[in-house]
Amino acid sequence: MPITNKDLKKSKDLVEKLLKVNGEKYNDWLHAQHQEYIENNQHLILEALSAFVGDDSSSKDNEKESKEESSESTVNTSSMENSSTFKQTV
Repeated sequence: MPITNKDLKKSKDLVEKLLKVNGEKYNDWLHAQHQEYIENNQHLILEALSAFVGDDSSSKDNEKESKEESSESTVNTSSMENSSTFKQTV
């Protein structure tokens, strides 16, 4: 079932009131939501731009960097866990 303008207005009004109670402005919150969505889907933008310019290596480089960052994060976490275990046994 599609969302009606009336439903949208009700939701917006309620969110505006809740944000006001918390000392926030609706437009600031909405902008933050937009930025978060863009950041979470940035890979789509990069893929589209790469396809537009005909550069396939860019997406491969991004995948490689992402995998490297992921493995570094795992290594760093493991190192921290090992050091805390070591401290506890000493």
